[in-house]
Amino acid sequence: MEGNRHLTMTSDGHGSVVATNRHGVTLAVDPEGKNAFSPLELLLAALGSCGAVDVAMLMRKQRDPIDSMTIEVDGDKEDARMTWLRVTYRFDREHDPAKLARALTKTAEDLCSVSRTIRMSAPVSHEVTP
Repeated sequence: MEGNRHLTMTSDGHGSVVATNRHGVTLAVDPEGKNAFSPLELLLAALGSCGAVDVAMLMRKQRDPIDSMTIEVDGDKEDARMTWLRVTYRFDREHDPAKLARALTKTAEDLCSVSRTIRMSAPVSHEVTP
């Protein structure tokens, strides 16, 4: 049974993987993260990019669009799982603090499916840093 999201992956037997989405776009995965992103780095990238997309969309809707931002994702891995995660956003200019707060809350609690999925096992915070 297939869900409404699907990837096909091939592995060389040494842990290196190539994932292909339904549009034919490929992404290499390396177990050590030396030649491509590691699986855990992909999780961090998924969390940060999901937040970035949602925050940008919400700020546009609030008529305070973001021209560009830098996102950093940090966390701590212990006993083969992440024990906490933090998404930090830096913007190229000042934005309305109330609008940003609404966008971050809505992103973390309602919109970002990656955040909502993984926060069941690891706390996820979405923050802004100057």
